[in-house]
Amino acid sequence: MMNRRIISILLILCTAGLLCGCAPAAPAAADTRTVTDCAGRTVEVPADPQSICCVCPFSGPVVVMLGSGDRITSTCNNVVRSRLLDAMCPGIADVPVVKSSGSVNGEAVLELGTDLIIVNDGAYEADDERAKLDSMGIPYVVIGFTDLESQLDAITVLGRTLGAEEEAERYADWCRGVYSGVSEAVSAYDGEPVRLYHSVNEAIRTDYKGSICAEWIALTGVENVSVDSELNREGDKAYTTLEQIYEWDPDMIICNEAGVDDYILTDGKWAGLRCVREGAVYQIPVGISRMGHPTSTETPLALMWLANLLYPELYDIDIVQELEDYYMEFYDFEIDDETAEAMLEADEMRAAKTGARVE
Repeated sequence: MMNRRIISILLILCTAGLLCGCAPAAPAAADTRTVTDCAGRTVEVPADPQSICCVCPFSGPVVVMLGSGDRITSTCNNVVRSRLLDAMCPGIADVPVVKSSGSVNGEAVLELGTDLIIVNDGAYEADDERAKLDSMGIPYVVIGFTDLESQLDAITVLGRTLGAEEEAERYADWCRGVYSGVSEAVSAYDGEPVRLYHSVNEAIRTDYKGSICAEWIALTGVENVSVDSELNREGDKAYTTLEQIYEWDPDMIICNEAGVDDYILTDGKWAGLRCVREGAVYQIPVGISRMGHPTSTETPLALMWLANLLYPELYDIDIVQELEDYYMEFYDFEIDDETAEAMLEADEMRAAKTGARVE
């Protein structure tokens, strides 16, 4: 009799609980979501990750843009060096760096209670690093891309990973609009193509055929002098020589690393170049990252800047206003004219490298 009464009471309590909205805990599946990453892997990731490790440099700014920057608990050197990113997401400059020279510090990642890792495809493709990632038992998403469109696909993957699909798609759509808008505007140019040399990080590192930098620069209709030439390839980097640059005799040089433009303009070895004599050496703006860099999220801004520099009558924009609008629209962050001008000058936008600061 007592057992029957207890069972009856329990049934009544369970029924009351359901009526009051106190339903049983959701199944484990509700706490995760399934995503297909850039490596084609199907991954179960936390629906609400609280501790994110961004060892893919491209992913850090995207995670901040998608509203989860305060959940980045470990990252790589490129992310902590961005002064603008730290202003947007205070404290990110002090987040532990757990990747240096291509190797992830698995022990540190585990100690931080990480529940989601975002890793670049280079690390995933390295057997030792992939084995390390697999051994940690933490869900990880691989991010990689080879061109502008697959870069936007990578942003979509991050949006799905973080439950911010609409925000990611809105950003991708804006990027596509910029790419098509610039291409359409400059198509009206009927003069001789400008012969351009692009310095990537180092003065003699440059673009190669099929690279993302070559792709976005091509949208302006210039002749990128290095892309059809023989270069010294080292992985995803390509190098030329100063002698070869003299043979190309470009009309202009653009540089994505702060200070390289000043070096080229003042070092005597470069003085014989016509574009150096004419002062046609320009610094690409630096914001969160070096705009237009292979892993930059700000490539559309670099494209807008270059199109306006080349064809101010065909592509007439206020680049300072465009910068201010961009960060407000996608990062909900207000920059003033002084900060925008600092970006255009690449003035102290990135902290010095911290060396082997792996926590």
